[in-house]
Amino acid sequence: MDAGEVRHWNAGLNGVSIHVAEQGPADGTAVLLLHGFPELWFSWRHQMAALAARGFRALAPDLRGYGDSSVPDDPAAYSIFHIVGDVVALLDHLQLAKVFVVGHDWGAQVAWHLCLFRPDRVRAVVALGVPYFPRHPRPMTEVFAAFGDGFYITQFQEPGRAERAFARYDVATVLKKFYSIQIDNLTAPPGMEIIDFLEASPSALPWITEEELIQYAEKFHKSGFTGPLNYYRMAETKSRPRE
Repeated sequence: MDAGEVRHWNAGLNGVSIHVAEQGPADGTAVLLLHGFPELWFSWRHQMAALAARGFRALAPDLRGYGDSSVPDDPAAYSIFHIVGDVVALLDHLQLAKVFVVGHDWGAQVAWHLCLFRPDRVRAVVALGVPYFPRHPRPMTEVFAAFGDGFYITQFQEPGRAERAFARYDVATVLKKFYSIQIDNLTAPPGMEIIDFLEASPSALPWITEEELIQYAEKFHKSGFTGPLNYYRMAETKSRPRE
C-alpha cells in the first residue's frame, strides 16, 4: 500500500493550537506518536511512513511549546495535566475513542500519564527511553538537587538559565549536541553549563542528514527552547505527593 503524503493541519484544542502531521488512510486504526525533548513531529517521519504503508493512520503532533503548535508564555501551562489534556482533546476532536500510543522521552511520560488519567482512551502503549515510575514521596527538585548543580534537570529549573547558555551557540549546534549524546550521566563538571559540556559530533550523525537537522533548527529558531524547558520546570506537578 502506498503510504501517501504527510498531511498537516492545526486545531484549537484545550486552549492552544496544536499542529498535527498525519499519514495513512483516514479510516485506518489510529497510532498516536508523541515526541520527546528536543524533538518535533518530524522525529517520527520514518515510523509514520511504515505505519501508513501497513494501513494505519499515523498521527504525530508537535506537543505544546514545540514547532508549529502554540507556545504559552506561562510556565504553569506545561504541567503534565495540560499536556495530557491536549492529547485527550485531540482524540475528542478526531472522534477517536481509543488509540495505540507510542511515546519517546517526554512523550513516553505523557503516554504513561494518559494511561493513568484516561485508560479508557488507550488500546496499548509503547514507551521508548523512559519506563513508568510512580509518584515520588519527595519533591523531584529535592531528588534532582542530590545530583549537584551540574545535573541537566537542575540547570533547567531556573527560568532563563539554560536559554542564556543555549544562546551562545546556533540552534543547529544546540540540537546536534543533544542528538550526539552517548553518555548516561548528564552532569556537567562544577561551574560548567550542561550545553557547554555536551559535544556535537564533528561529522554527520548516521540517522539524520544535515538537511533534516536544518529543518529541526528552523522550527526551534521560530518557537525557541523555553516551552520545551518548561516541561522540566513543571515536573513537580506530577511528582508532588497528594495532600
